[in-house]
Amino acid sequence: MEVAMAVLSVVGTLASFYGAWIAWNQAGISKSAANLAGRIKEQLINHRRTSELSELQVYIDSTKRTFLKYGSAKPSSLTGTNHNTDAEVALEFIHKLKSLRDYFSAPDGNAADDAFDEINIDLGRLKSARSSKDISDIGESILNKVVMFSPILKKELTEQKESSVE
Repeated sequence: MEVAMAVLSVVGTLASFYGAWIAWNQAGISKSAANLAGRIKEQLINHRRTSELSELQVYIDSTKRTFLKYGSAKPSSLTGTNHNTDAEVALEFIHKLKSLRDYFSAPDGNAADDAFDEINIDLGRLKSARSSKDISDIGESILNKVVMFSPILKKELTEQKESSVE
């Protein structure tokens, strides 16, 4: 009887060790799955960010194309140009820019807020401008501000794309 109890005790101990080993292996598998899920989640977030910034790139390119005529033309050649329609293109850009302002925060301020404020002031001036010279000068100022924001957007977009690859 004592031998049977000893054998049962050894078998029970071995079964216990085996169960613990299986549980430990399953914990490792679960940890790996959780790590993979975390990486996938991060990639999805980075992809969304890249997509949003790429959409902003479309707006900035459209605004640059629209306002290029103000930077390259003589004021007299702008006759017949509807600067109010052009202003709407820039307005769409700065509204989209404002909605994505979180991407452009820095300790010394927010580049999106600064660009929005500066371009918005110029848009107000453009809408009320009457002379071809004023329209040309203000349009060129808007173009230059949009062009100056382009590298900021490019840098952020590049960082988002690179972090998606990691």
